[in-house]
Amino acid sequence: MKNIGITICLIIFASIAVAQPMSTVIKTQALEMGKALVSGDAKTFSKFMLPEMIEAGNEARLKNGQTEMTMDSVFALFKQFGGNVESITYGNPGKIVKYKNELQSTLPQTTSVTSPFADVVFSSTLVAISRDEGKNWYFYDTNAGRMGQFKNKAPDISPELEIPKATPPKITPKQQQ
Repeated sequence: MKNIGITICLIIFASIAVAQPMSTVIKTQALEMGKALVSGDAKTFSKFMLPEMIEAGNEARLKNGQTEMTMDSVFALFKQFGGNVESITYGNPGKIVKYKNELQSTLPQTTSVTSPFADVVFSSTLVAISRDEGKNWYFYDTNAGRMGQFKNKAPDISPELEIPKATPPKITPKQQQ
């Protein structure tokens, strides 16, 4: 009888240890995405982008006669002009809602970027979207959705999500010598 009780306790403990709250999964994956952006790891970074948003960016470039630009080349171009993502921090995910076969939530993000001309701090809200019941999350920056080539490809966002109004970036110009 004692062995059965111990076995049941072990099973319960194991299931609790394995099952992370979904908000923890969202934040963990966002941190992985942010780390990839800061380190210039385009391959890892792009796995957190909605496929339709990547496609929209490529379609817009091809339409304008440009060649398809890979994430690697975007990162390289940014660095070539002296740009550097210094840090990315995330707040806590908002309420998780089920909407049209997706799980969705919001996630505050603050990104610090430096360049030879200025330091810039962007505050934005990401929409976290899972299409596999919360195992993997894509992140959609609501500021990107306001840009022309992305408007038609933007995901359908639940009206239950509370997305704060965009705030202007904080720009600190550098002294030119």
